[in-house]
Amino acid sequence: GHLDKTIASGRTTLKLDPESRRTHYDIGAAMLLKGDYKDALAKMQAEPEEGWRLTGLAMAYHALGEPEKSDAALAELIAKLETSWASTIVRVLAFRGEIDLAFEWLDKAVAYRDSGVATFPIVPLLANLHDDPRWLPFLESIGRSPTQLAAIEFEVELPQ
Repeated sequence: GHLDKTIASGRTTLKLDPESRRTHYDIGAAMLLKGDYKDALAKMQAEPEEGWRLTGLAMAYHALGEPEKSDAALAELIAKLETSWASTIVRVLAFRGEIDLAFEWLDKAVAYRDSGVATFPIVPLLANLHDDPRWLPFLESIGRSPTQLAAIEFEVELPQ
């Protein structure tokens, strides 16, 4: 939820490492959430990692009202990276408001053992799914519901 800090941090990262992977995407995603669609598109186009670039383009073009370009980027993402990027495909579908399809892909992400599943409770781009009655049961099925997470005991010892 700290979009301006995300953008500032990403820009610092790019100053230190202009070829940093996923950083352009992270900045672009924050811009999308802020409603800054044109600048988000430019960031997504600059992303060197193909999967993140396609993910970002699918969302940015959708936000800009260019469904054909959005669909093309999503189709390419699925064709090239379906089994390893299923959790990321969920982000696109949720952002685009394709809730039923997003829930289908949630299940695919679990079936493909996509490590991104662990982050689902905290991904801002999945906000469109939070009010759906399937969301909480899904989180419970992967052991990530708010109740399950709150029950985890932590013992932290601070250095003296």
